[in-house]
Amino acid sequence: MVVTNPSFGTADLTNCDREPIEIPGSIQPHGILVVLHPESLVILQAAGPTDVLLGLTAEDLLGVEFGALVSADAIQVIRDILTRASHGPRSENLFSFEVTAVGQRFDAAVHAGEAGMIVEMEPVKSAPPLPGGPLGLVQTMLASVQDAGGLKDFCQRAAEEVQRATGFARVMVYRFNEDDSGHVFAEARKGEIGTYLDLHFPASDIPAQARDLYSRNWLRLIVDARYQPAPLAPTLSPLTGAPVNLSHCALRSVSPLHLEYLANMGVRASMSVSIMRGGKLWGLFACHHDQPRHLAPGLRAACELFAQMFSFQLEARIKADTLEEAMRMRDIHDRLVAVISGEPDIVHGLVQHQPNLQDYLPSSGVALWLDGRYSSIGTTPDEGKIKKLAEWLTTSNAPGVWATDRLPLVWEDGYDMAEQACGVLVLSVSRSPRDYIFWFRPEVLRTVTWAGNPNKPVETKPGELRLSPRRSFDAWVEQVRFRAVPWSEAEITAAQTLRTTLLEVVLQRVDQVARERELSRQRQELLLAELDHRVKNTLANIQALVQYASASGGSGGDAVTGAASEMLNGFTASFGHRLRAMAHAHSLLTQSRWEGADLRSLLEEEARAHTAGVEGATIRTRLTGPEVMLRPKAALALSMAIHELVTNAAKYGALSVPDGMVDISWALNESGKNGEGATFTLDWIERGGPPVSPPTRRGFGRIVIEKSLAYEVDGESRLVFAADGVRCHVRIPVEHVVDWERTPQVSMTAAGPRMEAEPVLPSRILLVEDSGLVAMQIQNLLEEAGCEVVGPASRVGPALRLARSEVIDAAVLDVDLNGTPSWDVADALASRGIPFMLATGYSSDDALPDRFRSVPKLLKPFSTEGFEVALRNLLKTP
Repeated sequence: MVVTNPSFGTADLTNCDREPIEIPGSIQPHGILVVLHPESLVILQAAGPTDVLLGLTAEDLLGVEFGALVSADAIQVIRDILTRASHGPRSENLFSFEVTAVGQRFDAAVHAGEAGMIVEMEPVKSAPPLPGGPLGLVQTMLASVQDAGGLKDFCQRAAEEVQRATGFARVMVYRFNEDDSGHVFAEARKGEIGTYLDLHFPASDIPAQARDLYSRNWLRLIVDARYQPAPLAPTLSPLTGAPVNLSHCALRSVSPLHLEYLANMGVRASMSVSIMRGGKLWGLFACHHDQPRHLAPGLRAACELFAQMFSFQLEARIKADTLEEAMRMRDIHDRLVAVISGEPDIVHGLVQHQPNLQDYLPSSGVALWLDGRYSSIGTTPDEGKIKKLAEWLTTSNAPGVWATDRLPLVWEDGYDMAEQACGVLVLSVSRSPRDYIFWFRPEVLRTVTWAGNPNKPVETKPGELRLSPRRSFDAWVEQVRFRAVPWSEAEITAAQTLRTTLLEVVLQRVDQVARERELSRQRQELLLAELDHRVKNTLANIQALVQYASASGGSGGDAVTGAASEMLNGFTASFGHRLRAMAHAHSLLTQSRWEGADLRSLLEEEARAHTAGVEGATIRTRLTGPEVMLRPKAALALSMAIHELVTNAAKYGALSVPDGMVDISWALNESGKNGEGATFTLDWIERGGPPVSPPTRRGFGRIVIEKSLAYEVDGESRLVFAADGVRCHVRIPVEHVVDWERTPQVSMTAAGPRMEAEPVLPSRILLVEDSGLVAMQIQNLLEEAGCEVVGPASRVGPALRLARSEVIDAAVLDVDLNGTPSWDVADALASRGIPFMLATGYSSDDALPDRFRSVPKLLKPFSTEGFEVALRNLLKTP
């Protein structure tokens, strides 16, 4: 707040909050204060009527050893206090001693600080002894308040007890509100002094730094508000060079503004005793008298102890007053939890059942904004305003539970909903997006009676730019708008409890959904793997069937010789290669859960399959293009076309000679608006091969290349038989592309040198396979390699007996025997140290137990060459 003086400009009310009340540089003159050197106890500074009470001026006391004035016992007490002060920031002790030079006894308090040892001394005056001493007085006071009913009665009796014990004309229980304004909650009076009961005081009457001091010091006494301050001599500490901090001193001088404030109230003496709750300042026992009044240190100590005990009981009283309401809300909370735990729709469980959220916290209405859905019960603002409030809370980073009884005063748009929602309590039940539950309370017009105009807490004196406390404390009535019934501490705590519970319920449901999704994913992957395995087994059976038909010369069983035999063998080999190309594409699709196949992986596999074994180690194929995923139908059709191109190049084209090379490049070509008409294109270009002439007939491979893409995916494939090498241009509609990256990548595939096959040493090989055709195919391959076959076995039981009892060197083990995994057989082999390879149609190791994922695999369908390599590697296994 800013106060304006027409002659001198403006005076900032926040100056009151910055007034240095801890270092006033002076004391009240009803006692003496000396600052001693912490080691020698020589007097460094002094203040007060020392000439009257000690016979020496403050200046004359400087440099005097304190031990020359007091007894050795007093010095020992001070030194003990000094020792204790080394274990903490401050030490204090109250005791009495006699100054022998003047024969006067003093009550003393000692404080340790940076400026030295501060000793406060008040002359002991004759006064009637306290009945039972200070402790007995406190016990009597506490007994009088024990059986008080509610909080109001408890505070009223406490005010009466303090008034009776101290003799002050007026004792108030002054309670601080949330906005730091004050309210006279209870009052005890005697005589003609006026009343302030139920009046309110603005926060500026007790500024922030004064409230802070009240939090640290339990008691402050002003004997006579018209006193003349007694300054410290010298003003600055000889040890620190700064003013002495007197914040813990009972004699500390008071702010001139406060003394003027008391004078305007007609108060001559005052005493304030703090009331604390939970470590924070809750209120004060504010004592006023119309004449000077001094309380002996013993009586002040009794009042301080009473205030401390009262503070402890206050906390218990407030908790007791709220316990019943808390228990009611706990009961509703438990019933709500029981409902929403079994209710699929949380919103329905919170608002449609009994009890509901409106029963949980007393309110005029409840609104929910969950998952972008709005629902409400009772009287609430409309959906648009609720959404706007939710957006404001999100951008304001409001805490998990936020409450106000004056929404229009903290949010500008709150005026539009003041009638239904001056009071709002909000809890958020998620972080992103933010979901909220709102409780609303309507505006309640109320009348507040102030002790004077709260909008004019200070005045300026004519001709001066100095703040002066207001002079009028007459009752001033104000009608307060845009306020609701405040949310109690118990209600806010209940909201926090409910938030924790809802978060747990939401997390449990999220976790449950995640578990169900994971189980579904695992089941789907297992199903796809099993489907892939069965397809591969089917392809392996077809391959074995063709090989047997070829070996036996067809259905008639007659031997086929000469050109026909060579043709049949070529057909069988080509057919096997096509099956394996189809199986590889199938594996890529299974790995992506049939969402798509990686084009580069598909091309690289085909290039490796047809360049291995060619003499020389030159680069045979170069792949250039972005990362592309093709949809399943396009991937299968393109894989067959590429297979035919690679096969032709390996037999007759660029890959049939050491220096030949193939460039394969692809791109996504956009045309039209929004990518309309966009296509995926692939170009195949052979270089360095034998001269090319157009074929005279259209073979099966050419038919696959030119027709399959057009038929399967509405694509196009054009073959060009240029003299320097075959070229092929492939176009596929862009809708058959799942995903792609724009940055082209280049990869090379080199030919490996031709390796002479090493002979397989004669070995006993256990064969476990449930497909008769595949078992016969493997048995023939083993026997042709010079091995003796043990088995074959098609069931787990017989296979397990052979694995445990027979003398064998290695084993070929199908992973699935008529629906039963063969892991027991594998374990038996492993326990004997016998190497084995797993014949499987599974594309990945996910279907295998962890202990077998490093075992060699024979992927179905397999070629004769692939089997021979796998067998040689198996028999080399140590």
